[in-house]
Amino acid sequence: MKFLTGWLIGLLFLGTFSEAGADWFSEVKVGVFIHFLPGSAERFAQVETYDVETLAEQLKTLGVTHFVFTIYQNSGYLNAPNATYDQVTGYAPGERCAKRDLPMDLANALEKRGIRLILYVTGQTPNRDILAQKAFGLEQGPKDQKIDLTFAKRWGEVLQEWSVRYGTKVSGWWVDGCYAWIDFNEEIAEIYRDALKKGNPEALVAFNPGVKRAEWKTSDYTAGEINEPMEVVLEPSVGTSPRTHILTFMGNFWGKPETRYPAEEWSRWISSILKQGGVVTLDVAMNWDPQVAPVGTIAPRHFRQLQKIMKSVSRTDVLSE
Repeated sequence: MKFLTGWLIGLLFLGTFSEAGADWFSEVKVGVFIHFLPGSAERFAQVETYDVETLAEQLKTLGVTHFVFTIYQNSGYLNAPNATYDQVTGYAPGERCAKRDLPMDLANALEKRGIRLILYVTGQTPNRDILAQKAFGLEQGPKDQKIDLTFAKRWGEVLQEWSVRYGTKVSGWWVDGCYAWIDFNEEIAEIYRDALKKGNPEALVAFNPGVKRAEWKTSDYTAGEINEPMEVVLEPSVGTSPRTHILTFMGNFWGKPETRYPAEEWSRWISSILKQGGVVTLDVAMNWDPQVAPVGTIAPRHFRQLQKIMKSVSRTDVLSE
């Protein structure tokens, strides 16, 4: 499905989002997103070898302003400890929630380099974990399930544990799977919003409705998921809003290692978005193979292209405005 172009972006992105805590968002420009989603016990073990310092140094070298990292998604393996989740599901510590607090380690490494951390979570349990679905009162099966306020309050407790633990070390949250067809609504968004701001009231929250022409009004910034970035053009009026955010992938799909556009084309597009007051986050491939590079770092092919992109974008002076 196509996303938003031209005047329609300007219409939907202005004047509909919360003002609270939005000040810091005007400081960010270009960020990187990494999907670290272990799908097996073997991959889950790589939480322990994820090299946060080398990744953070890569990001500093590139000159990006923020980094988005997945705590979990569908598989049922979570990249951070959570006692609330373990208690409800009955899993032992370390069985599905990592013993290493990888988001905290990331936050500390990024903080030293002046890079903001945004964490990715979802609006329901991992949809490939039947035990978790049952424990939290959802229908079971390998798909997103319908949710209600009773579930949201329980899931909000899981989210709040992370929020309180990370506090001001986390600048924002990107909540996936907030689809109208699973009965997600503004009331549920408020529950999650309160939970995610418990540890840091200035943290910004975005609720992703999918690749569609809409945003939840409870969001502090646009989730902005798009598939065809070169078709997106911001109107000049959007420059008055620091909350316009666009998220897309560098490869042929999320986390894939191809380079679907030349660096020069990416640079021109990113510069046009930044000049109109928008923020861009690029999803890149992650390296899993320690024989190639440290685990968790940006895959070499994407890192090389990002170096070209960021060098070109910086020459337009939009990064220093």
